[in-house]
Amino acid sequence: MLISAQKLMRWVPVPNLDFDILTAPPEKQMADQHVPHSSTPSLNVVATVKEAYKGAWSHFGDMTKLVWAPVAIYIAVNVIHASFVQTELVHVDQDDPMALLNAAWGWQTVLLLLASIFLWPMIAVAWHRFILLGETSSRTLYFRFGKREARFLLTTIFLSLLSVPGVLVIMVGSAGPMILFALPAGMVLIVVGLLYAARLSLLLPSVATDAQTDAKTVLDATRGQVLNIVLVHLLNLLGLIFIAIGLGILGEIMNLIVGAAGTAITSSLFTIFSQIISVAILSIMYRELVLARMPAPLTGEDVPED
Repeated sequence: MLISAQKLMRWVPVPNLDFDILTAPPEKQMADQHVPHSSTPSLNVVATVKEAYKGAWSHFGDMTKLVWAPVAIYIAVNVIHASFVQTELVHVDQDDPMALLNAAWGWQTVLLLLASIFLWPMIAVAWHRFILLGETSSRTLYFRFGKREARFLLTTIFLSLLSVPGVLVIMVGSAGPMILFALPAGMVLIVVGLLYAARLSLLLPSVATDAQTDAKTVLDATRGQVLNIVLVHLLNLLGLIFIAIGLGILGEIMNLIVGAAGTAITSSLFTIFSQIISVAILSIMYRELVLARMPAPLTGEDVPED
């Protein structure tokens, strides 16, 4: 079922809205939309991360139904890549770094990169739209890359480029006498770029839901919330580290059983899981900081009579 962006603006965005409202009975949805809007919404760090993990777990079935096809392709490409690299490494000198690098890079690596570039927007857009719009698919095979996914990909590329000026300053300056200036200046530019990328990453849920929120609106909504946004990502990173340790052990066991394919499967699952959680976190922050600033939805009692 599709929900228009206009309806999104009037009905769904209420503060403290969690995943469960999307599957709640209509009377609960109508009751929850009367929650008063805060003129200066603030981000609850722990609650944001907790909701992202809890929502992904409680809606695992919905998530699987939406993204199983691109996920399956991503895992398959990773297995092909790992198996090919393992085969190539047998025939090269293990003490030669360049030989090892050449063995790891080839057509299979290009295939993996292309798969990641085009499959990730499919997964992220579908998950953003489920969280913010409650959108699901009645089709068994949900595999879509259209204009919306293309805009999402371009926005992601734009965000990834915000730290490039700092990197260029360090690369250019490190080759000459300006290194003492270039290194700190470049580091400052990188940090500034990362902070702006963290704030402007809330454009991604907007693009995914066709809400047409501009960069100025996002920057205004995240002003004074930079520390909370950073803390959310750090807390999420801490949780992912513990999960990575557990999956790393599982990967080593699978590697002993089925070879490189086992490690590729577990690493792929971790990558997908971490990105799914990141999408959930962005959706929640977008809802709490951007959508919560918008006017409260009209109710039947608020509509003026003619």
